[in-house]
Amino acid sequence: MAKTKLAKRNPPEPRKEPGVMKLYFDDHFPGRISETSKFKKVIAAIQCKLTRKQLSLFRSDVFGHFLDLGSYNFSGVIFHNLLLRQVAHKKTNKNQLWFQIGEHLVRLSIGEWCLITGLSNGPNIEPKNLKTQHRLLNKYFGGRFKDLTLKQLDARFSALKFRAMDDTDALKIALYYFADRVLKGRKDHSQADFQLMNHVDDIDHFRSRPWGRLSWEIIYDSLDNALNQKANKFKMERLKDPSHNIEKYNIYGFSHGVQVSW
Repeated sequence: MAKTKLAKRNPPEPRKEPGVMKLYFDDHFPGRISETSKFKKVIAAIQCKLTRKQLSLFRSDVFGHFLDLGSYNFSGVIFHNLLLRQVAHKKTNKNQLWFQIGEHLVRLSIGEWCLITGLSNGPNIEPKNLKTQHRLLNKYFGGRFKDLTLKQLDARFSALKFRAMDDTDALKIALYYFADRVLKGRKDHSQADFQLMNHVDDIDHFRSRPWGRLSWEIIYDSLDNALNQKANKFKMERLKDPSHNIEKYNIYGFSHGVQVSW
């Protein structure tokens, strides 16, 4: 594929013409990323809390292969420098992203995403009738609703007595915990997804959901919008405060999956 085109002068960012880099090299800025996907923390908690039998059940289920990536570290430096090289594309195509790496144009598409993550693709089918309403929430999380944040969910998961728990319920809670805390990748103060907790109680349906596509939609939106106005913001902050030397921002969704792909 041909090299990307570079514009002659700097218009308002980000550039939207397909095939050109969103940011000029002159507009690159130092950045610090906070990842909201607590991959290592969740994997460590699952391995620590589940019994040997429960962990074996998890390993043989839809997210079990991620246990082997537990020691893989996230690098904000690599991630930031990758995003600085993102190439604009047509907004009607949300199945792929492009990056200019040296002289090469590199693609990350939903096909590669599903292959790398080992998660399935396909249309999302919501359950018509949930078999239960908040059974897991009421039984194991005290029936808490509005005030149960993801940070509180971490503490509640760590406090659960998995050895005294039904093994199938333990598996359901671990699957839910991974999906909500890792694949959806949101800030600590975000509310836990109680509907997703209901969905996992119908475990066959939960397994059949296209987790590759669902996680791709989140990471696609995050990557495609991550640096919007960040270069201008950095310049403005630098004018106000010359000691301002780094721009901080967040990445949502399963950021580890993007890094592994490179």
